[in-house]
Amino acid sequence: MKALPFVLIFLSPVFAAAHWEKHVVMESGRNMTAVAADFDQDGSMDVISSYGGKVSLYSGPDWKEVVLYELSGPRAAAIHSEIFDIDGDGDLDWAGGESKGPAVWLENPGQATESWIARTIDPDLSAYHCLLKADVDRDGQMDLIINHFRPDGVLADTVSWFSIPDDVKSASRWDRHIFADRDARGGSHYFGFGDLDGDGWGEIAVGAKGAPFEDGNWFAYWKNPGKTGVKGPWKKTLLVENQPGATNILPGDVNGDGQMDLLASRGHGTGVFWFEGPDWTLREIDPEIESPHSLVLVDLDEDGDLDAASCGFESKRLSIYLNDGEGVFERQDLDLAQESYDLRAVDMDGDGDLDLLNAGRATGNVAWYENPLRGKAEN
Repeated sequence: MKALPFVLIFLSPVFAAAHWEKHVVMESGRNMTAVAADFDQDGSMDVISSYGGKVSLYSGPDWKEVVLYELSGPRAAAIHSEIFDIDGDGDLDWAGGESKGPAVWLENPGQATESWIARTIDPDLSAYHCLLKADVDRDGQMDLIINHFRPDGVLADTVSWFSIPDDVKSASRWDRHIFADRDARGGSHYFGFGDLDGDGWGEIAVGAKGAPFEDGNWFAYWKNPGKTGVKGPWKKTLLVENQPGATNILPGDVNGDGQMDLLASRGHGTGVFWFEGPDWTLREIDPEIESPHSLVLVDLDEDGDLDAASCGFESKRLSIYLNDGEGVFERQDLDLAQESYDLRAVDMDGDGDLDLLNAGRATGNVAWYENPLRGKAEN
């Protein structure tokens, strides 16, 4: 931002006042998660979401639904998801599953009109709430960080990262590496991955809500031991306790001082805020938003700093928070009648800026909001 001060003077006031147009992908189910990419490689963005006992692909630009996978029952839905090339064949696969069922990955057959083959990631994960893709061991291949969202079982109070086995299509399970070994009590929710201490290895940050779990309401991170033992237990650093409904936490340099910070939300409580590194001082951004269960940290206005976005499933407010480059945020409300469980920043219209894709939960929809930075997309 300091190298391009003119961008703030010219762009920011126009951008802040501009309208983010809402585009509805579907309006027929209680969607918890949505991800987007050109899965069928036809030049148009597609969306994969889940509701009504199925995982479905909505093929753009007309959003025709193709059922990829049947879940356990008519009310089942995937709670969270990730996409990347799991089997190394050049197309994007999907990882997710039911909150009260095993985590699975779906093999993309290369044709959007076909069912995708489901395979279990780890049969001991009898329930989960979050997946995050990251190259944890720096081997050039993405891994999955997954929690065990139950207070019992062989993985109780743990969080693990899973590396892809050599023959992922025939393996009965992925290679499991427990990094939070019995020290993650509570309803661990969403993760962040980033190098917090500057040693080149990414730490894993976690938020954990309380009820119905006995413990929780904390934010913490686990230090990556790097080459000395990345596949073993990691050292936990507790950031703060007594944060009712703690959920999301994302790493990034919020105030432009060269130190990593952490953006966070109390997704089953109230408020969006950030921890200023290296001492992790808590600074409120929006203490009023209720149940901000989704969270994004990206440069939305392309002025060189990190902005934020969140949507509350109780407040029904989707807001962006434009950063002045020093960690002071200006709130802009995009929608006052929209719920969310999952919010992603992705270029939906191919115009080069980041739009927002939202899975609407109880509003029963999936919608994306068009970033006004470059005006209407030509396609």
